[in-house]
Amino acid sequence: MKVVYKPRNAYEEISCFDFREYDEGIVLHDEQGYNIGYVPHEILSHIEPHPGEEVIFEGGEPPEREDDEE
Repeated sequence: MKVVYKPRNAYEEISCFDFREYDEGIVLHDEQGYNIGYVPHEILSHIEPHPGEEVIFEGGEPPEREDDEE
């Protein structure tokens, strides 16, 4: 996947295999599971799947997310 972020005036991108989200940002991993970068939520633009990584949902839309509000 490709993580796109904007640290200053221009967009930059990092290719990664996987990521894990935390409160302050996301940590990017390569295919072996090693950390290859960190992007804070404040500068994260979006994440794009590479060809072949896209998930197709029934009806074209992802299912509604149910948040626990207890």
